[in-house]
Amino acid sequence: MRPLSPKKQTIYDICIIVSVIAAGVITWVSLHRGIYEVFPYFYLIPIVLLAFSQPRLAIYGTVAIGWIYFAIVFLIGLPDMRTYTLATVWFYIFVSLGVLISTYAQVYRKEGERTCGTYYNSQAGVFSYDRKTLRIREANKKFAQIIRYDSEDLLKKSLPDLIPDAAERDAFIAKVRDLHRVGDIEVRFQAWDKSLRWALVSAAESGEPSVICTAVDITDNKLWQDAITQANKKLNLLNNVTRHDILNQLTALIGYLELSRQDTTDPNMLRYIEKEEAAASAIRSQILFTRDYQNIGVHSPQWQNIAEIISLASATIDPRKVFIQVNLTPIEVYADPLLEKVFYNLIDNSLRHGEHVTEITIWSEEEADGADIIFEDNGAGIPDPQKEKIFRREYFKNTGFGLFLTREILAITNLTITETGTCGKGARFVIHAPRETFRQVKPV
Repeated sequence: MRPLSPKKQTIYDICIIVSVIAAGVITWVSLHRGIYEVFPYFYLIPIVLLAFSQPRLAIYGTVAIGWIYFAIVFLIGLPDMRTYTLATVWFYIFVSLGVLISTYAQVYRKEGERTCGTYYNSQAGVFSYDRKTLRIREANKKFAQIIRYDSEDLLKKSLPDLIPDAAERDAFIAKVRDLHRVGDIEVRFQAWDKSLRWALVSAAESGEPSVICTAVDITDNKLWQDAITQANKKLNLLNNVTRHDILNQLTALIGYLELSRQDTTDPNMLRYIEKEEAAASAIRSQILFTRDYQNIGVHSPQWQNIAEIISLASATIDPRKVFIQVNLTPIEVYADPLLEKVFYNLIDNSLRHGEHVTEITIWSEEEADGADIIFEDNGAGIPDPQKEKIFRREYFKNTGFGLFLTREILAITNLTITETGTCGKGARFVIHAPRETFRQVKPV
């Protein structure tokens, strides 16, 4: 129940006074004309109005109305004991009815005030609109602040006034109509000053012909996100141009080194040229690494089917005579879109550095706190002192940056990777996905 505004309260008070006067006049006229059965019912009107609008005063008001009725009957002075008796009975009926209605009205009002307090004082914006007319029916102060309106002015508006984009508005209304309850929809509202405000809106149909919505202001977040996106685009463009120019210069440098090798037979010069070529190749690898690292976290994480990702990764690399066996339960993991690069790097690492690898096995195990995806080969394995170093920007058997990138990609969504194999028997990488980052999927 929304608290009555001062204007409405005044109207109710006037109606109570008028109905009491009208009931008194009807009583006076009825008794003078010998009508004794109908007029008492007219007193129910002010009693109900009083109980609804002033439940705390309803008991006293009802007693007063009863005494007015009782006094009118006795003041007329009709020598009719039956009339006096009925007046006394009606007096007690009025008082009892007033006490009962006011008691329930107070309970109802308290419950309504508690609900309204939550509604109107919520830190989230709350509003409701009519399903048919789209008129705004209710709006709390927080929602009014979000779109810079006065609460009372909002009640004169409709949904098209607040969401001027027809396509966006129709999509929102259609979702609510079809699903009856929706959550976390990004909606652009037009504020009082014609500026656009972003809000995350949840909506649910109520028993009444209205839809109740909550709105959380995300305008600042959207502006920051857009600013960061623009900055990243500019940085990525700069990086791409710079990297392209450096690689072109490296290509020219390596070409001139090759020409130098052909033009000299001096052993010392050939040794220097060889070292220069190795340095140029290392620079090329580092520049290519910056390209891969730059793409981490650029796009939003998404749910990805692990079996499909492994299939895509293995299709882009020549396994030679190595047999890749995949034994996964149907699961999806919430990870960076570069997840395919993770399994590509693991397969490539086994092929390059496993020495005598003939088989790679990938499977999954569900744990109490999440799921483990295990990648295992039967190669040379990794010595214990190097198990953590291989994930850093350090060189172990010329592994480069692949495993470092792998850990960085997984860390975007709090996935972890560790090496738990036995040196001499093979490498064993365990990717752990916390409970909130993996889910079972139904097999197709």
